[in-house]
Order: sequence, then structure tokens, then C-alpha cells
Amino acid sequence: MIKIGDVIKFKIGEIAEMAGVSRRTIDYYTNLGLLKPVRSESNYRYYTQDALVRLKFIEIMKNQRFTLDEIKARFSFFDITSPQAGKSKSQVKTVTLDVLVQEFKELEKQLEQLKPSLKDMDADQASMVTKQVMLRTMSLMQAMILYISELTPYV
Repeated sequence: MIKIGDVIKFKIGEIAEMAGVSRRTIDYYTNLGLLKPVRSESNYRYYTQDALVRLKFIEIMKNQRFTLDEIKARFSFFDITSPQAGKSKSQVKTVTLDVLVQEFKELEKQLEQLKPSLKDMDADQASMVTKQVMLRTMSLMQAMILYISELTPYV
């Protein structure tokens, strides 16, 4: 673990141990683009606490039987990179609270519209709709957590 300014960065073994996964899993997720390490001057990979949040979401979504491709699609939809990950604030894509609130309202509206239709769907159709709603909900939750983490510095 190293601390640069207010940001704590972890080596691959440290982040793997904290998340309860193997180094190989971290490598695999990194190669898939699910995790984004920061490279040191000596080309070592370091991971911020954002990686722990992502690893928790990956675990939750895998338990819900989402594929890694589906998880990656959700991450890319709300891929928010913090300035601590080596980018300047001008390069950072941010999500405002207003945008998140609007997205939650839109999701709620769509769920209300779906309720009457659910009783007429067969099991496969209902399962597909449930999976799509779950993906959108998880993405919004991830965005909210990342938004909150941008407001509070790492300690």
C-alpha cells in the first residue's frame, strides 16, 4: 500500500486479499477491462479503493447470474473515472445528483408501466425483464456510490 496525496493505492496482492479473491482473478478482470489499475513510474499496477467497489458489484452481479460481458456493459454505461486514477478533472466524466435522481425516477416510471404486463408474461419473459431491470438498478446504484465517493475524499 502506498499513499499519494489523499489517495491510497494497493498492490495487486493487497487488493485481492481485501476483496477475498485471487491475484489471478484481479488479472483476469483487469484484462477484461472491469478493473482499471494505475501504473507507477516503474510500471507496477496499483488499484484504488474504487476497485474494491467494482469487485463488490462484480460479486453481487455474478451471484445474480450475470455474465462478465453483461457486467462490463453496465460498468461502461456508468464508467466514472476519479481524478485520483491519473486523470485531470477536465478529463473526468462526472455524474451529477440531478442526473441520478432523474434516472431513478425514469426507472420507477418504467417499473410502474411494467407491473400490469408482468402477470401476462410467461416465466422466460418475466425472467428476461427482471434481469434487465436488475442491470439498470445495479448500474444506478454503482453510479450513486461512485458519486458519493467523489464527494468524500479517501482516508
